[in-house]
Amino acid sequence: MECPQCKSDNVQKLSIIYQLGTQKINTSSRSFGSGVGAGRGGFGGGFGSSSTTTTGTSQSLIAKMAAPPAKKTYVATVILFLIGGIILATGSYIFIGLLLIGGGGFLAYKAYNYNQNEWPPINKNWQNSWHCNKCGDIYALQLSR
Repeated sequence: MECPQCKSDNVQKLSIIYQLGTQKINTSSRSFGSGVGAGRGGFGGGFGSSSTTTTGTSQSLIAKMAAPPAKKTYVATVILFLIGGIILATGSYIFIGLLLIGGGGFLAYKAYNYNQNEWPPINKNWQNSWHCNKCGDIYALQLSR
């Protein structure tokens, strides 16, 4: 396999770059402390403890660049349905409630259409894409049928 731009054989699939540069993080720590002090009222002391948990994802810049194409979500649809439903349930501003629910339905249709029809070929292209580590070119292999 060689880069069509610079003919280097130092190439990697985007999916491999993404996997190697993305790590899940899950850490926890505990700390304890104590103190003693003196003042006008005499001596005093105390003890304390705390614990923290950190979770998330760490990602290199090249892994972020090589990320797979995302599907559309239905978050906006759910929000519009909820707000429209609440407005309809109160019995006031019925027209606005119906508009919000209709807008949510339109967004749901757009997301569904993208996820079913547009995203699969985009994702297939990503799965067949390579990155040249010498010149930085990204290219997709044209697979024969």
